[in-house]
Amino acid sequence: MNDDSGARSGSPSGKGDLREGIVIRSTAGRCLVAEAETVWTCKVRGRLKKGPRQVQTVAVVGDRVRFLVLDSDPEKPSGVIEEVLPRRNRISRMAARRSGGRTEQVLMANLDQVVAIQSLLEPSPQTGFVDRLLVAAERFSVAGVLVMNKCDLVDDLEGGAPEIRKWEYFTDLGYKVIWASAESGLGMSELTETLADRISLLIGASGVGKSTLLNVIQPGLKLRVSEVTEKTGLGRHTTTRTELFPLQGGGFIADSPGIRGFDPWDIDPEQVRTYFPDFTEGSQVCKYRTCLHRDEPQCGVKAMVRAGKIPVWRHAAYLALLKDLEERKDRKR
Repeated sequence: MNDDSGARSGSPSGKGDLREGIVIRSTAGRCLVAEAETVWTCKVRGRLKKGPRQVQTVAVVGDRVRFLVLDSDPEKPSGVIEEVLPRRNRISRMAARRSGGRTEQVLMANLDQVVAIQSLLEPSPQTGFVDRLLVAAERFSVAGVLVMNKCDLVDDLEGGAPEIRKWEYFTDLGYKVIWASAESGLGMSELTETLADRISLLIGASGVGKSTLLNVIQPGLKLRVSEVTEKTGLGRHTTTRTELFPLQGGGFIADSPGIRGFDPWDIDPEQVRTYFPDFTEGSQVCKYRTCLHRDEPQCGVKAMVRAGKIPVWRHAAYLALLKDLEERKDRKR
């Protein structure tokens, strides 16, 4: 899939040392760009930021860019980004509700998989967050992986408790689900293998253990670790920006700031049902081809919910997302 949304070009016609690299960190107006064995500090050419645009940031982590060398001194290599190359995919969300759904926040571009980290306890898992993130992954053809962390805090992991079976449902949908514990080592080898030779984005709320897991997989990263506060049951933000790190076993991993909400970008309300793979079978027998699986009669998806083939919570997550997308569309009008 080639998706050049958000790509901007402005290659200079004059001579100069023009090179190509990958953005490994992006802040306001500046990026760190890896090229061969060198990391360049690059500004973004002003003309790339001019004119109407819907994206919050021109160049994001994972972007392939062309940059003009300004200083090749190995002690302070610097350049200016002239072009952001077309993206093959991305993971995006609405930047802020106050934007009215008009601004896109691209969390990462050109990735192989998004890895949703959830903790079984401390803080409690967020089913709705996972549903929405996986919808965004389906929308942009990114593989989705779910890691259930802090399994050492659960007394009976094998007992089939409802809160455990809930997450096993995603395995039935074809997603990889890894049960993990940085404390006991459970799932560490499986997670390491899943990340190897791939470009991955780790995402989840603060305190779920993203940085802790990465520090176990590759201790040299020495990422800061947050603690869950007793008052809120939530973690403190320790990762302040998304940054791409090379892995010893091959591939790259991006640790992202903790986020608690996810509103997928660029999804039409009438199409969101197609990004729920468990709805495919039931939708084949709906009376109406345009059935939204909400109020329509003779709906095959609702019949599967009544029969227990689709969990009630899963259908409820879909309806909540559908409602949000419809309201966003109305605001744009």
